[in-house]
Amino acid sequence: MRYKEVSKIIGKLLFYFSLILIIPLLIALYFQFVYKTPHPNSTLAFLKTILVSLILSGIFLYFGKKATGVFFRRESVLIVVLMWVLATFVSGLPFYFSNTLNNPIDCVFESISGLTTTGSTVMCPKLFEPNSTNPKPYSVKNPHYPEKNYIFYGTISPVRDASGAILYHGVEAVSKAVLFWRSFIQWLGGLGIVVLFLTILPALAVGGKFLLQAEMTGPVKESIAPRIKETASLLWKLYLGLTIIEVFFLILTNEKMPILDAFCITFSNLSTGGYAIRNDSIGSYHNYLTEWVIIVFMFVGSINFALYFHCLRGKFFRIYEPDFFLFVAVIIIGSALVVFKLIGAESYSLEGAKTGVYTVSKAIREGTFHAISAQTSTGFVTTDIAKWPFATQLFMLLLMFIGGMSGATCGGIKTSRFYILYKILKNKIEEIFRPSTVRPLKIGKKEIPMSTGVTVLAFFSLVAFFTVLGTVFFIFAQIDSETSVSSVACMLNNIGFAFGAGGPATSFAFMGGFSKILSSFLMLLGRLEYFIILLVFAPIFWKIK
Repeated sequence: MRYKEVSKIIGKLLFYFSLILIIPLLIALYFQFVYKTPHPNSTLAFLKTILVSLILSGIFLYFGKKATGVFFRRESVLIVVLMWVLATFVSGLPFYFSNTLNNPIDCVFESISGLTTTGSTVMCPKLFEPNSTNPKPYSVKNPHYPEKNYIFYGTISPVRDASGAILYHGVEAVSKAVLFWRSFIQWLGGLGIVVLFLTILPALAVGGKFLLQAEMTGPVKESIAPRIKETASLLWKLYLGLTIIEVFFLILTNEKMPILDAFCITFSNLSTGGYAIRNDSIGSYHNYLTEWVIIVFMFVGSINFALYFHCLRGKFFRIYEPDFFLFVAVIIIGSALVVFKLIGAESYSLEGAKTGVYTVSKAIREGTFHAISAQTSTGFVTTDIAKWPFATQLFMLLLMFIGGMSGATCGGIKTSRFYILYKILKNKIEEIFRPSTVRPLKIGKKEIPMSTGVTVLAFFSLVAFFTVLGTVFFIFAQIDSETSVSSVACMLNNIGFAFGAGGPATSFAFMGGFSKILSSFLMLLGRLEYFIILLVFAPIFWKIK
């Protein structure tokens, strides 16, 4: 292992990450000195975070000062894993330094949930008795397991006026700059933080191909330019362009939409992350046009980005791929099933209060929104889906595992893997009565090697293994089975919401320290698609050649 090369690269990446932190610092200064708000100030928190990041950068650069600049696949694996771990640590510091979250484990959970575009949160408003400043605990029960009662305290202190009256509570009481950073790290993690640095760091050119493939999702990696650096650059230019377009449409369709809200929603939406900066998530805007804009860009963020480049170059025939049509078909069928089961069912607000019965139009609007939110792994909500009929929850759980297309920002297993699995099973069944026939493995007209098919089968095995193992660990941690299964699906597929006690009304603040650490590991495991993380735990990986 060439540790000096790894150290030098990590040092440079942390330096650039320090520069990225200047953006939320400027926003913190704006809200402190220009647009003064009663919210907590976070300028010092970001200054401290930048300082820590620079110190870490200096340490790694010092140990890598004699590096030759040559590294191989093993070093690339370690660079990707180390950068994600260190980025999680640094990204969580603003939450801790600003006193937004007082528990370091909560800070790690929140930051890794952002970077992996999961969108699960432990931010939960503190509850108080009337005329009292002493917080009282939550008492949450899963209606399907009434014998299990979760007792926990909120994590976010309210903003009060001079008389002690509460002005803002929950997420809305958090510093504006911290909320911006929370959404911004989702945008950074959408395409991958290492892919971002591939565009600006020449030293990564040597092992750039493997670094790009390590963070791009799906079984088949497609380059859209001859050079890896150019591919990464084009991906980020497209990503930035789509970001600007969504911000424009959010403001155009909702004149009451603040600019900061539009950017934060876009960061969370296009990256299929799901963090919201309002207590009622997207439901707080009460605008059906806003919801449909978000639906469109959840869909946009879940399409293979290479298809956009082919279309921009006039190669519209590239759309005619099985992966694309399978993705669209699953969205249509999944949404239709959820809508069908919602018609006539009870409707609830995000706080869990009954708001009537679902009409056809309302079922189409909310059912489509949440089905697409589940499949694209975005995790935005407008209602308390934990109280929906069991059938709709089951459909959405299946959609979580299916996910979107390869080469997109979404989570899940990916539709291309299901198509490859179908082709493998089809070929195997035909082989029983036609053993002499040669059956190439193809996606459309493109033949793929059998090694890719074996990798896909191994991937499904890992998904099943960690789903079962994660569920067992959560149950041992005294979490009911429904919440455990849906929480594992949420973390592994980077969704953001679960069912049972993990519904959108209470966040994941009910989890203990062990469950949050396990969740953080599962989120990273799912985002880097298992193999890269598991390699680090293999003894042979560390053997010196």
